[in-house]
Amino acid sequence: MGLLLAGCISDGPDPMIDAGPPDGAGPCGPAPTTLTLGVGHPMEPVPDLRFQIGQGLQGGHHFDISVRVSGPMDPDSVDVQLDLFHGETRIAQHLTDDWLLHIYPEGPWCEYPRARLVLVDEEGGLLDADAVEALVGETLQLDVHLRSAGGDADGSFQIIATGIDRLR
Repeated sequence: MGLLLAGCISDGPDPMIDAGPPDGAGPCGPAPTTLTLGVGHPMEPVPDLRFQIGQGLQGGHHFDISVRVSGPMDPDSVDVQLDLFHGETRIAQHLTDDWLLHIYPEGPWCEYPRARLVLVDEEGGLLDADAVEALVGETLQLDVHLRSAGGDADGSFQIIATGIDRLR
């Protein structure tokens, strides 16, 4: 029994191999890096940065905010940190390590679908109802940090609490 070995000669790159996005951009897009805030999945941008406070099933209140990143980023392993401030006081923090961002090649961009920012007091307990009510109409500072081996993204946004979406 014989063995037949055939060799291949190539005249260049294999056209069947995906070369990735144009212009050498990664899956989240080319530089410069930009961040956009919104809601939902897929994300709907909220250009006026007005977000409702949600009421949770366990008595707390929160913001649900989605983040879109366009620019150099490794979407396979991203550390996500969002910090929400009222004045100098941090009232919410969202931390997620080693997360897989959702890739949208039509952008191209990548998204973190929902960061739940639970409102807390200075001791870390749930923010009481009167303090939550006092946030309506207030401008709050949201700092966003995404870290990956392929690049980082940082942004600071002034968001407005527009009201409370209460459970019925």
